[in-house]
Amino acid sequence: MNTYFTQETIDLLKELRLNNNRNWYAENKERVVLARKQMEEFANQLIYGVKKFDKNIGSYEGKQTMYKQHRDIRFSADKSPLKPYISSALFYGNTRLGGNLPCYYIHLEEGFCMLAAGVHCPDNIYLKQIRDEIYYNVEEFEKIINKKTFKKFFPSIDSENRLKTAPKGYPKDWEYIDYLKNKEFCPSHFCSIEKIKEKDFLDYVIKAFKSAHQLNEFLFRATH
Repeated sequence: MNTYFTQETIDLLKELRLNNNRNWYAENKERVVLARKQMEEFANQLIYGVKKFDKNIGSYEGKQTMYKQHRDIRFSADKSPLKPYISSALFYGNTRLGGNLPCYYIHLEEGFCMLAAGVHCPDNIYLKQIRDEIYYNVEEFEKIINKKTFKKFFPSIDSENRLKTAPKGYPKDWEYIDYLKNKEFCPSHFCSIEKIKEKDFLDYVIKAFKSAHQLNEFLFRATH
């Protein structure tokens, strides 16, 4: 059972960042495949653990939760062919539908690991529904994000991507207007490289995601 990540995977990600080109990939493809396999096996265990407290995530395998290693460079100024990270997202439902569904996300890159939950980059319709849900149920929302178990991993829901003023349709002087300035509701938690090599890292990730379960349920309810 894969419950942590090895130094070999960490070293591979460093080399990938420093040598992000097709020649390097051709020579090191097997190592990349092994690193991705480690994430796939980790995700399989993660799915099993998360399903114990959240039945909303889809019925899929670890491989289906992972993002491709190759980048789509057609419309990007950055022509590096590979993503310098390996990641997995456990979305609500059986398909990965972009930013409009809550998820549990793990992102492994040289130097750090990020855990995240919530909704990333919702479209305008869903964003309005989330804001309405918070506006009309702010006491419930505050109770969720101020729980000690949640704060332990996710001290804030504020994102870098937020409005400077109140969104249209809401009173500017509302006491909790800062919550609605967010364009996404995706709190994150950063882990050290040393942490991800610990044998109980899987349990740590499951605890982090469990602390965000009520937030995901709240966000999911906004459109259902």
